[in-house]
Amino acid sequence: MLSTQTSLAGMASASRTKPASYAIPSKAGKNTVHRTVAGSIAEFKRNTCSQMGLGIGPRLHSECPFGSVFDEYHPSDSWALERTINDAYRQVYGNLPPTENERCSSLEARLMNGEITVRDFVNGLAKSPFYKDNYFHSVAPQRGIELNFKHLLGRAPLNQEEVQNSIKLQAEQGFDALIDSLTDSAEYAEVFGSDIVPYMRAGDSYAGMMTSSFNLMRELAGTKVAVSDNAQGSRSRTTTQLAVAAISMMKPILKAAPTLPQQKYGAQQPPKRTGPVPFRPFGVKPFA
Repeated sequence: MLSTQTSLAGMASASRTKPASYAIPSKAGKNTVHRTVAGSIAEFKRNTCSQMGLGIGPRLHSECPFGSVFDEYHPSDSWALERTINDAYRQVYGNLPPTENERCSSLEARLMNGEITVRDFVNGLAKSPFYKDNYFHSVAPQRGIELNFKHLLGRAPLNQEEVQNSIKLQAEQGFDALIDSLTDSAEYAEVFGSDIVPYMRAGDSYAGMMTSSFNLMRELAGTKVAVSDNAQGSRSRTTTQLAVAAISMMKPILKAAPTLPQQKYGAQQPPKRTGPVPFRPFGVKPFA
């Protein structure tokens, strides 16, 4: 089914393949217990805009401001559950398939029973021992951060400040707190909500997204789709791009001095000077 749209552009965009989503009446309520203050702020913003009937971004520029992110249809059948679980593993684990023993079967059962939402399922996968072994303990700090953004927000870090703040949070409060800050953020709530699996969203021109995000995501994605993020090395792939972007922002913008138009005389021509003009102080009349 299609979401509520009020424009031709929105109707055209609604025909695209929808991301994986799943929702059933939750035993814990539609919104589960939040883990951080950021989650409460994000949910308050989402509920407020929902009551006002307004869509909140980021949205496609062709849909803004007509496309609404609410009133979306999320199926609850077994096929939707299977697709959601498979897409969540592929997205969060960076296309690295786990073995049967490495799957989070308890999280899958809780999602099926309505005890948690898709957002909680994604959060649990990112905190699993399998994820930490491949994308935390065995990679460089900045490499881990850029993969966290890719797996949970569907984009690359926009600047060095985001990377530094994430590394600081991880050092002070731990890895789980960093994962909570991403899945409980206002951006996650606005884009994916509680029932949609995160997906790569740098290919479209979303409102609020920088054009450099496409190039950064291209570096993170690698050259082959079938290759997992774990097989692309433990060093950061966005360090150079973020550093170049930071330097370009610091360079002063030099503008050429404006050239004044030359005065053009009309009928009366200016007097021609034939020789040196003697100095005469102001107010002193020349000798006769």
